[in-house]
Amino acid sequence: MTDVSRRKVLSLLAGGFVAFLASPSAVDAMPTIRAGDICKKLGRRTTEGNKTFECVNSNGKRVWKRVTATAQPTSTTQPAAPTTSEVKVLDSSALTVGKSENVVVNSGGRNFAVVVTRTSAGVFAFNRACTHQGTLVTVNSLNQLECISHGSLFNLTTGAVIEGPASRALTSYKVTERSGAIYLTL
Repeated sequence: MTDVSRRKVLSLLAGGFVAFLASPSAVDAMPTIRAGDICKKLGRRTTEGNKTFECVNSNGKRVWKRVTATAQPTSTTQPAAPTTSEVKVLDSSALTVGKSENVVVNSGGRNFAVVVTRTSAGVFAFNRACTHQGTLVTVNSLNQLECISHGSLFNLTTGAVIEGPASRALTSYKVTERSGAIYLTL
């Protein structure tokens, strides 16, 4: 009699386990974010499942709020081409071979922190905001661009990531030199 009850118990357990493995998980279908949960960065939006949430300030706390999706307008016209502007940043004499300068460039009412470097291969310019979390990069003693917050390293002439946590290269700018001045195209 004990053998029969053991078989039944094992059979029920095995059947339940198989049913559990074969059924879609309810946990996967539920979003990990819910309205009212604490969030960190105001204005950040995220979509979980088919629900979109935005981090808002509510009664002095940052919380997720569900937002309704707005339909994107359909347009038959082509978007306007992006505008670029050429801005003088330095006199050529201010940047000798092996030297870098940190400059702030104003274009279109916006300020850009830029590092400009002259090497034997030419003049290079990159946005100083680290692609990891936006901290400014500086030139270190090994002639690499280094994020002072988290230690990401970038190539001084290509902007490519040498060492993370950053995973994307720095934004580069076109550099031209003429009439004794260095110009950037933003």
